[in-house]
Amino acid sequence: MKTIRINLSIWLLATLISSGSVMACVQAKPIRGGRLAAQPDPKATLLQPMQQMVQKLKKLEATGDPDFDYAFQAKIHAQGAQDFLKIAMQNAKDASLKDMAQTLSASAQTDITMLDGTLRQLKPSRPNQAFTQQQSRNIEAMNLKLQQTGSSDRLTSDIDKNVIVLLSEHQQDAIDMATTFLQYGKNTAQRTYAQQLIDKAQTQRARLSAMPK
Repeated sequence: MKTIRINLSIWLLATLISSGSVMACVQAKPIRGGRLAAQPDPKATLLQPMQQMVQKLKKLEATGDPDFDYAFQAKIHAQGAQDFLKIAMQNAKDASLKDMAQTLSASAQTDITMLDGTLRQLKPSRPNQAFTQQQSRNIEAMNLKLQQTGSSDRLTSDIDKNVIVLLSEHQQDAIDMATTFLQYGKNTAQRTYAQQLIDKAQTQRARLSAMPK
């Protein structure tokens, strides 16, 4: 009888251990290829909308007309900013940075709406090869800068610092494209928009540089 009780105790213990192992397996994260599923890289998450924006700019078929082409380029750039800022608002820790991202997102939407109206009124008519070449260089510089930033140690595990770095670069890109347009563009409303964009971007870069890093 004593032997039976000992065997029964051993059996119950083994059952409990086995059940615990099963539950542990059930609660474990999904495994892919024999490894735990990787968590999203916060740096890649922030870089993605910027990279997508640059690819859209590169694929845009230029008409050569500075007024028409810049309106399209500025719209894509503003949409990229908006996509980036949504992620920034969701992930940033600093309250002032979140507030800034929210304000800039609303401003980007205003710009997109205005540029849509401009594009409905414009028709490409006067190709300018010098403008097209310079804007192509600006866009390629954006692409190269993103590649270098993504592979360097400028982006860290600090999400707020990453937002500041990428947003500051985005504002500089806006300045570069607008400055090129002002050399060749003729449309009065577009020129006013471009100059205002430069002024706003410079102010925003100054605010970003003053934030704790």
